[in-house]
Amino acid sequence: MHVVFDRVRRRIAQLQTRNYVSSSNKDMTTLNRPKKISKGTPFEFGEHRFHFGENIVELADSSPLLNNLSALHRRMREDGYLFIRGFHPRAYAEEAARWTLQAIAQNGELKPDTPIADGIISEANRTFSFFRQTEVAHAKPILDVVDSQRTMQFYEEFLGGPAITFDKRWLRCMAKGGHNHFHYDSVYVGRGTQNRYTMWSALTDIGMENGPLVICLGSHQHDHLKSTYGATDMDRDLTEAVFSTDPREMVEKFGFTLATAHFQPGDVIIFGLYMMHSSAPNRSDRYRISIDTRYQLACEEKDNRFFFRKDGSWLGNFYNKGASYRPIEELRREWGLD
Repeated sequence: MHVVFDRVRRRIAQLQTRNYVSSSNKDMTTLNRPKKISKGTPFEFGEHRFHFGENIVELADSSPLLNNLSALHRRMREDGYLFIRGFHPRAYAEEAARWTLQAIAQNGELKPDTPIADGIISEANRTFSFFRQTEVAHAKPILDVVDSQRTMQFYEEFLGGPAITFDKRWLRCMAKGGHNHFHYDSVYVGRGTQNRYTMWSALTDIGMENGPLVICLGSHQHDHLKSTYGATDMDRDLTEAVFSTDPREMVEKFGFTLATAHFQPGDVIIFGLYMMHSSAPNRSDRYRISIDTRYQLACEEKDNRFFFRKDGSWLGNFYNKGASYRPIEELRREWGLD
């Protein structure tokens, strides 16, 4: 298995080199990996400001471990995530972003008289989530990234057997101000096997101002959170799924250190059902595009809400139409987490 991961690592390097050659008309410095985020660098997270080296740190890059399966497993157990730069070929990720921006342009939501590839947001400032639009989220440019032979081979090796991925793809295009709040994935997609992983893939350049993904280090080992909030199923229990909208309380009340990075097209972060995560608001005038996909062993129990039914649709979350969901504030008081 180590041989397979070594081959994947070499292939990534080859594809990155090919991208450099095919993009020779660009400033070569823009194709290099981002510089390490220096200590003291400010990070604006909504109305809150953090500084790197204090309550927020840069994600640890796991790409050097791709030829060492046991090291990847150990890092996942200990850190709760794998951050892998260049996991997807950059050219494929950029093509997926272009395809998505074309769909947005057809809705008239890009700034007039600007190149589609620039992704400049129109005055309407509309966020797009192409979750149920399979003509967009299941198009070849998208699946060439998240369902590629190399992607599936990685999960088969990492999981130890034939792997499958949800039919639902969370393709998100965040306008200015667009973001998510802190949550465990278990609350949304936790039925069936617990041996399931989320892969968040950057399709555009996502720096500190573009609304990067942010995780809470150590949250995968917080037993009280996992046994209370993490044990809920929003559709079964009719409970609000977002745990917190306040990054400051994640640091000061729960003692977590935040972690993020400057993501480039093709970079991914992989984590399990119990990693608290969010995304900061996009503060730029360009669409921030990413996609979430879920992977598990084919032989283990699925969460059937997210796989195609006979009519080509899936159930998804929030299928209890007209139901009232218990407020998270009330639940947190019951759990002693307020």
